[in-house]
Amino acid sequence: MLYRLQGRALVRRVTRNMRSVKGALLAIFGVLVVGSWLAPSLWQAHTLPRTDPQAVRDAAPLLLLVMALMALISSGGEKAVAFTPAEVDFLFPGPFTRRQLLAYKIGKALAGLLFSATLMAVVFLHHAAGWLQAWCGLFLAMLFLHLLSMAITLVAQSGGERVYTRSRKVIVAVVLVAVGAAAWPLIKQGGRLGFTQVVHALHRSRAGTILLAPLDVFGELFTAQSWRAGLVYASLAIGINAVLMFVVFYLDADYLEAAASRSQAVYARIQRLRKGGLAAIGGPGKKVRGAVPQLWFMAGVGPVAWRQMTSALRSSRGLLLVMLILAVSVGPVLLTSGAAANLGRSILGIVAWMTLFAVGWLRFDFRGDLDQMDHLKSLPIRPWAVAAGQITTPTLLMTVCHWMIIASVMAVSRRVDVFMVAAVAVSLPFNALLFGIENFIFLLFPTRAAATPADFQGYGRQILVFFAKGVLILIAAGIAATTGFTVHLVTDSWPATVATATLVLTLLAAGTVPAVAWAFGRFDVAGDVPA
Repeated sequence: MLYRLQGRALVRRVTRNMRSVKGALLAIFGVLVVGSWLAPSLWQAHTLPRTDPQAVRDAAPLLLLVMALMALISSGGEKAVAFTPAEVDFLFPGPFTRRQLLAYKIGKALAGLLFSATLMAVVFLHHAAGWLQAWCGLFLAMLFLHLLSMAITLVAQSGGERVYTRSRKVIVAVVLVAVGAAAWPLIKQGGRLGFTQVVHALHRSRAGTILLAPLDVFGELFTAQSWRAGLVYASLAIGINAVLMFVVFYLDADYLEAAASRSQAVYARIQRLRKGGLAAIGGPGKKVRGAVPQLWFMAGVGPVAWRQMTSALRSSRGLLLVMLILAVSVGPVLLTSGAAANLGRSILGIVAWMTLFAVGWLRFDFRGDLDQMDHLKSLPIRPWAVAAGQITTPTLLMTVCHWMIIASVMAVSRRVDVFMVAAVAVSLPFNALLFGIENFIFLLFPTRAAATPADFQGYGRQILVFFAKGVLILIAAGIAATTGFTVHLVTDSWPATVATATLVLTLLAAGTVPAVAWAFGRFDVAGDVPA
């Protein structure tokens, strides 16, 4: 009954907005986008030679081993089998045993695994013997990892956190020793320690053969050349999953109390993620520390910017640390990869990719305050001041990240060229322009993350919004580049060229503030906030 009701709810969520012409067009566009993502994989699978089956059989078990170790390391005694709050309220007080609840949880996960395996089988078809082999291998492998994670969690709750922690360390140490023993002959011979060499060495070693034997089945199924071999390896994979399922049901750990509290925490984190992106994952629960010095009032810009800066410092230290590590490591990576010869192009490419991803991470603006819009609109300050204050924090963070990338490259290469100087000069106005356009479009078309994997309408909306932002940014960058190039033709001076481009970008970025203020002023809290 619950499966049927949840299936009907899923259909309603996916189709509720498709009754209008706009919703139907967005859904069609989303399907076309997903189709265009899968089409190259289909083309490669039918036109190019397939990947060497032996290479796939060598790599697949090692990748599964890495994922299993990640599940082992990331799971702990404080973790629990997660249910939704509605399931906790409805099922836990009901006349159901713990094993029945586990069976319900596993059955619910099968639907997601079936959908994921169907898409991933198309993506990895080029490496498999056929689509059926790819689908069966991926589905059974993902089911194996899901059951293994559940078994690890229940073992931790049955044996206690201290015993589990010690056992986990022992297992990880054994695996690392086995990998080290397999790679040691290559190290002694001075061979190249590439992924393929380590995989072959690990398979040839006695410890690796024993360690990877249960996981080899999935790679053999993925590359099975005949239906008889496929049936044999599928039966073995089903048997391995059956053993894991038996372990899950045999343990019968008293997980209900831990699951209730953990489920609420998981649900709250998902809601924060939908509202504020990756920057909101940390969320509440820890004592907040750190503060930013009070800024000048500046007609109200200072307090709004101060609030976002303090929020970034207190709630997203992990994210800021990751960005810091990535920015500082750019220089050494360029040096070791031999890209120092084309230093300017390498910097531009890395900064572009870093910006593309970090824009979605740094949501310390209107995108992260979607549920606080009523409070922002009630502030006794001008809309342009609110807009300028909201744009300030992500602009400064992105600019600091760009400057650290350039500093890392200059420290390693020990030279400075015109690309570095130009990047330092234009990064601040360009980032202000970028986040101004980002917030302008967001206030006009506010959205949250896609609620379900099959929300093609959400995918279509996100792609269209991304396309609109790209067009506006390209137009603004084109205006600045054209003006700078014209000045360079007249003066033949790079300082004048960079100064002109910086000035044009600054004026364009300043022009986004009234646009964002106008969009903020017309934002209707009662009707524009998405569910």
